[in-house]
Amino acid sequence: MDKLKYLIYIFFYVPIFYSCLNLQVFITNFISVSLGQISAYLMIAFIFTGILLILKKSEEKAPLIKLWIAFYFLYYTFSLIASAVLGNEADILKTLVYITYFLGFSVLLSIAEYRKPTLRVLTVSFFITTLLLIYFKFINFSVDVSGIYEYNLDRAGGVYGDANNAAVSSLLSFIFISQSLKNSKNKYIKYIKLVGMLISFYAVLLTFSKTGFVVALLVIMLVNYKLFTPKRILFTIIFVPILLIGSINLALSSGKLSTVQETRVQNIASILTLETDNVGLSGRDYLLQNMLNFINENPIIGNGLRFSNIIRGHNTILGVWADAGIFTFIFFIILLIAYVRSSFTSNSNVKYFSLAILCTLYIFMLSLQTIINQGYIMVVFVYLAYNINDNQIKKHEYKP
Repeated sequence: MDKLKYLIYIFFYVPIFYSCLNLQVFITNFISVSLGQISAYLMIAFIFTGILLILKKSEEKAPLIKLWIAFYFLYYTFSLIASAVLGNEADILKTLVYITYFLGFSVLLSIAEYRKPTLRVLTVSFFITTLLLIYFKFINFSVDVSGIYEYNLDRAGGVYGDANNAAVSSLLSFIFISQSLKNSKNKYIKYIKLVGMLISFYAVLLTFSKTGFVVALLVIMLVNYKLFTPKRILFTIIFVPILLIGSINLALSSGKLSTVQETRVQNIASILTLETDNVGLSGRDYLLQNMLNFINENPIIGNGLRFSNIIRGHNTILGVWADAGIFTFIFFIILLIAYVRSSFTSNSNVKYFSLAILCTLYIFMLSLQTIINQGYIMVVFVYLAYNINDNQIKKHEYKP
């Protein structure tokens, strides 16, 4: 490996690892606040340095990347106007991180040779988060208290200190392990793949995330689409719900679950039996209504940069509307649809991998405000854009 490529790997892949494992929080909590801030700025400096090293080699951007650029232009234009007009806070610095990740990896992944290494780095990073989640749960470590919690943790929050964000990371670990080791004929690699996927699924269960559990079932079907023949689909429809309900009843009757865990499991049972009126929303319905009130007040230009994060709206999609108005919101919906449409027109290998990721991120957008505000998730969106684009080009080239 030449020295330049080695430097590029450091300047781009260290920030992925740093962001995915939420290292700024650990540095801040266990070393010093100032060092945590310095480390965050250092990662931004790494990416910008990497961009300078490869800018001359960069190639044509994927169509989905161009849509993201247009979205960010609209988002900043309207949200900054709204902040100025309404006198709301416009902390551009806090948005610099994920924008830098997006811009940096849009340049890096325009060069084909860096796509496979990026896939491997994402796979390893997400899998490490699942291992740490399981270990933290075992030792009862909580990021929120920066140490061992005095009571047993009801839900595993992993390196993020949040169960739903931990569930997203574990699901992405499951999907990326499946994709990275998909075509291996080595039986040992196949065993490693199976173990990695089982560990990732177990990590999802430890989060006791209602959304995570439902998404996990969808992801399992998408990732293992080849297994679902008509007979197996019929078997799945009939027997899997029975198995799940039986497992849930067994867990509830075991006496080993805390009150919070029992409530979560009962909510999952209600979802599976379509008794949605019995499903608790953890107060998110009130947060959503509060955000809708602000949207109604300023539907055209929005309320300002990062406004939905400040009021804790817990909804990424409507949060765009709350921040930057209806035109930006409509364009964001178009962007999300473009990903799905492009995935459906790809071959099976890319289609189901892409749809599994989109299923995870889109569904969690309805309950999290952090999906497009995290550097490592923006890398996933960028990688997916180029992966889909590669497939579209190949289909065009080999079209008779």
